[in-house]
Amino acid sequence: HLAVPELAAVLSSLVFEARRPDDARAPRMPSEEARVALADVVRLWGELEQVERDNQVDFLRQPDLGFAWAAHRWASGDDLDEILAVVDLAAGDFVRWVKQLIDLALQVANAAGDAPLRRTARAMVDEVRRGVVAYSAVAN
Repeated sequence: HLAVPELAAVLSSLVFEARRPDDARAPRMPSEEARVALADVVRLWGELEQVERDNQVDFLRQPDLGFAWAAHRWASGDDLDEILAVVDLAAGDFVRWVKQLIDLALQVANAAGDAPLRRTARAMVDEVRRGVVAYSAVAN
């Protein structure tokens, strides 16, 4: 049920990792829809973490909401300069996180079958693969 920018925000929590734990601060929430979906992701992570503890394994890391606002804004068509003026990321780091976000969105689209999520995930890839992100794929 999420729009493209909200899906970008939510999926970003599964790929992004702040460089240092002290980099983690209260994230800016891009929209109410994204906030609710991100809360669901964190709740589900908590349930999975309990299953891990019960089985004495440790594979998952906590979702990191620190890139959600930037991913939402980029998927909404904002300019990179505007986003980088607000978030504490170098342009190269931003591109790296968006590329990982694209990879995850493609996996989600492939796993979604015929569900509407498939179309939204593919549309998200189309929206975020632009500008310096698209250029960096050609340059590599």
